[in-house]
Amino acid sequence: MAMDPLMTSVAQAVRRRAGSGVGAPDPDTELSSLGLTSLGVAGLLVDLEAAFSLEFPADTVTPEVFRTIRTLTDAVRALVTPSPN
Repeated sequence: MAMDPLMTSVAQAVRRRAGSGVGAPDPDTELSSLGLTSLGVAGLLVDLEAAFSLEFPADTVTPEVFRTIRTLTDAVRALVTPSPN
């Protein structure tokens, strides 16, 4: 499955934090298996907030949200897409 532009942007941010040697990761690969440490995840959070001009609510900063590129993209998408009233 091809990645959409948002997922591609999230994947690029993950690659920058994961360090050298990480190519184009599968969207369902565990971030921890890419070498992302807890400090790397914290940096990724800051990077994504700056890149997308958003703030992750505390209840979304969970291991489930930061598990894969796909789960992280879903969370970012929910934060940047206005909910219908």
